[in-house]
Amino acid sequence: MIKLLRVTARLLMFAIICLCACPGVTFAAAGGARPISLGGAFVAIADDANAAIWNPAGLGWQKNRELSYSGILSKRGEYIPGDFISDGALIFAQPLHINYRGDFDEFGGIGVYFLNSDYKNETTCAKQTLWQPGIAYGRVFSSNDAMAWGVSVNSYMYDSEVSGATASDNAVALNAGYLWYLNNSITLGLLVENINEPIISLYGVGSRIVRIWRPALAYYFSDSTILSLEIYDLTGNTSNSGSDYSQNIRLGLEHYLSNEISLRLGSHNINSEVDSSKYLSLGIGWLRSDFFNSKLINYYLDYSLIYWTDPISNMEKATHQLGFTVRF
Repeated sequence: MIKLLRVTARLLMFAIICLCACPGVTFAAAGGARPISLGGAFVAIADDANAAIWNPAGLGWQKNRELSYSGILSKRGEYIPGDFISDGALIFAQPLHINYRGDFDEFGGIGVYFLNSDYKNETTCAKQTLWQPGIAYGRVFSSNDAMAWGVSVNSYMYDSEVSGATASDNAVALNAGYLWYLNNSITLGLLVENINEPIISLYGVGSRIVRIWRPALAYYFSDSTILSLEIYDLTGNTSNSGSDYSQNIRLGLEHYLSNEISLRLGSHNINSEVDSSKYLSLGIGWLRSDFFNSKLINYYLDYSLIYWTDPISNMEKATHQLGFTVRF
């Protein structure tokens, strides 16, 4: 009985941390290898299919169809044994005007995505699974095509199991994004997550998924080098919700060595008081192109290495993630 209580308490604590901190923030296992390798500072970039998750406003400039999948390659420890299938992100994005002829900005772009992550204690068999399907839309609205807005709706779907007890719940969250190409060198972005602050209840414990404001800036030194900065939870809504991620800073740097090869560096939650949420990242991207029935097809392979500076107990320090994208 005492063992069961300990297992249940541990699982509840894990669930509450995930819920209060907004799922994916602490562990950052899914959501695209490229954004993750940039330390999660992707809100002001949002120039590929990952925009559906990171800032739907970026879909306003979507010119091609993109299908992308990313997942982790190594187990993350006893309590978070993710793998390429059970901890990943699948995204599809396309302009709404299918027969693209240069007027994509009049219709905007749409994206659908599916995130999933698993928790399992191999010793006690306690399990928790999160599915997160969503749909996003972005559209340019300024006369000079420099600004776009976007919205997304996603569902948090939790299943939890411990010895002799199961629980499940789901909630729907609304997100909104904004992206402004201020000039040729600077973009400003904003993502507001969980605007309606939905409630998830597991084992009789209700947790509010708090609203998160994420202002961001990207500076383009040239066509080949981007520096991005983001402030996570600007208003401090997480300060009273179990894990304080208030005003956490994220940085990312991307440099293209050639038209085919890019290198990335990132730092996640640099100034966080929650040490287990901090990581350093290194990434590489590889682009190949081919023609299919006279239509150019681009293939992107992205790899990221995440080094957790102070991981939670029984979690490995390194996480390897791989992403593959087809643009057509």
